[in-house]
Amino acid sequence: MKNNQAAKRAQWSAADRARHQAIREKFRTWRPSPEELIATGEGAAFDLRGEYRQLRPLLDEVKRAREAAGLTLAEVSRRCGIDQPALSRLENGHNKNPTLDTIWRYAAAVGRRLILSTEKILDTRHGSANPKQCSSRRRKLKSA
Repeated sequence: MKNNQAAKRAQWSAADRARHQAIREKFRTWRPSPEELIATGEGAAFDLRGEYRQLRPLLDEVKRAREAAGLTLAEVSRRCGIDQPALSRLENGHNKNPTLDTIWRYAAAVGRRLILSTEKILDTRHGSANPKQCSSRRRKLKSA
């Protein structure tokens, strides 16, 4: 059966409309890369699904470790306190936003530990993570 309810229209306050307009104006002229958004803080809520893809090999490795140890999801669930359906979603890539705590507990329950590191983010369009350098390069290109 179809849902015949009409979609509710958002009721924005004047302040909300002004804030949204300011954001639209800002991004009309500024076309940042994802890395530049992150470096400037503008991308605090930026969707990093590409980063999640880098977690897949790690989660696959932990799943293989669980299977090699002969552990069932029920046993791992008891060890780490995460329910079985959540563990299954994590192992099969259906948890799109796993927390570090979740991954750490899952790995520890199968006898593994997480080792974290960081890398410098490079702006793939300009070769720099410095947003000021990126902006100045863009201005130079526009004026040339």
